Amino acid sequence: MNYSLAVPVISTADVAATLAYWERTLGFEHQWSWGDPPVYAGIKAGGAMIYVTHDPEFTAALAERQLAPDIFLWVSNIDEVYAVRRAHGAEILEDLKVRPWGVRQYVVREPNGYHLKIAESDPENESAAG
Repeated sequence: MNYSLAVPVISTADVAATLAYWERTLGFEHQWSWGDPPVYAGIKAGGAMIYVTHDPEFTAALAERQLAPDIFLWVSNIDEVYAVRRAHGAEILEDLKVRPWGVRQYVVREPNGYHLKIAESDPENESAAG
């Protein structure tokens, strides 16, 4: 099996508002959308892609059950990324630090409840994934 790419899909009650947040706060670029108003869309930053789908029931269930699905986003130059995201108002749940599994990482909570684990391999621990 030759998989070439996996793209996480996040649910939202408002695709346009979610796109605006990811663009303004996280630095992603709108790639495409479907529907008017949009009900499905794609955003991208570097090699990272995220799809956004209109699913208010699922989004409400996440909030009601206090669930926070994780999405790992691997970056380079994490110090700069962290500073820019903070300056753009990202809700930082966990500050940037070296984690026990050997990566430098911080965690952002995006408005739909997803936890974005933004990470970079720690040069002092080259065995870490990424």
